[in-house]
Amino acid sequence: MDLPEATLQIPTDAASAQTPNAVVNRRPFRCLTLMVTNKCPLQCAHCGPRSGPWASGSMDMDVLTEVLDEAVARACQIVNFSGGEPFILGHKLVEMISAASARGLRTRITTGAYWSSSAAKAAQRLKPLAEAGLNQLFISSSDSHQQFVSFANVVQATSAARKYGIEVYLALGTSKTSLTGIRTAVMEFEKAGVAIPWMVESPIIPFGRAEENIASTELRLQSVANFAGPCSSLTENPTVRPDGQITGCAVVFGEECPPLSFGRINQASFASALDRMDSNPLAQWIHKVGVVELKRLIEEVSPIRFPDSYVNICHLCGDILSNPEALGVLDELGMISLAPETDP
Repeated sequence: MDLPEATLQIPTDAASAQTPNAVVNRRPFRCLTLMVTNKCPLQCAHCGPRSGPWASGSMDMDVLTEVLDEAVARACQIVNFSGGEPFILGHKLVEMISAASARGLRTRITTGAYWSSSAAKAAQRLKPLAEAGLNQLFISSSDSHQQFVSFANVVQATSAARKYGIEVYLALGTSKTSLTGIRTAVMEFEKAGVAIPWMVESPIIPFGRAEENIASTELRLQSVANFAGPCSSLTENPTVRPDGQITGCAVVFGEECPPLSFGRINQASFASALDRMDSNPLAQWIHKVGVVELKRLIEEVSPIRFPDSYVNICHLCGDILSNPEALGVLDELGMISLAPETDP
């Protein structure tokens, strides 16, 4: 394939250039996501990781401490406990928050708030977590969430969290015809007399169950030009999933995307997986150059064409990295290897 060598050059920062042998040694990253379980009492139609009541198992505490220690060594700032639904772990979640806080890490839990059906229950669940050092509560809601959990739960969880000094953030999953959005959420908080938390509308991405349940005409598409440039998440937000798989970001399709997977805890250390991520040409290209530019590169050197509108950068990334022909091009360019791994 004819391609100018300069086209594949990936920018490096000054620190990496000065210590070429240490590029994969203790490179800092910003946020660690721990999907501590894939079990969830809800069965939302748009769930990316396809969580549900049938899922089993949770992250082992030995794995957790190994991962947290490496996060500290790499100057990680915050740990996001996600799922599934972390609150189903009960006291084990308190232990996990305590372990992270004891290492000086800021802590966050992402939840659907099924546990806050009353003010008293919300306070009962949050008090031990606050005492263990919980800093932030990220609450997810949407039309689909509200088929299982009333928005009153969100309001009660917010009120109780504030009582214990926990920061609250609300992410509202939306499509074109969603009834649940910032305007309706504000009305609910005002009606309850609860101060409005930081809120954002997060467009539903057609991965996981959303791929089957959300019509393409419902997606909030925008021009790819709106998210050109480096991806701030890949390599800065590594994720450990319930089965020990380590991916380079927390995107919902990561589990099913081999190019973004860098190992498994029961097969290698978290540190070695991070080293592989930091030396991976594709991961570095996406992080330092961008996904839109990756689209442009593939289209320049092949007949493959992608749409010019997507929900967001993650939607485009997933479309590219699930396309066998595009992966073949990336293999020819030396950015990934499609050859099966063999034992030494």
